Amino acid sequence: MERISSSFFMLSLLMYYIPKIFKIKKLRYVKLHIFTGSISIITMVTAFVLKIGQDDFIKYIGFSIIMILIGVTGYLLKNNPKLYRKLHVISTISFFVYLFISIKFF
Repeated sequence: MERISSSFFMLSLLMYYIPKIFKIKKLRYVKLHIFTGSISIITMVTAFVLKIGQDDFIKYIGFSIIMILIGVTGYLLKNNPKLYRKLHVISTISFFVYLFISIKFF
């Protein structure tokens, strides 16, 4: 499950940033970004539930919380884009920081 989640997470990032690099502004890419990101969040939470009682359960708590935070800030972008875009980017960066920490210490 965690590989599926990470694959969809990277696909979600690619769906957003590659069109942005080429200055393509299409709503279709944003919707694909939201769809693949949602699948990523669902699979990470599912992996968290499946890991209950196992040795590496602790690191999935952090991943699930960060993924949910990314999803919530992405959803709230509609209300206040300036504020929540910054929080969304910070949440995404914190995912990679937590990934490095979990690889290094867990």
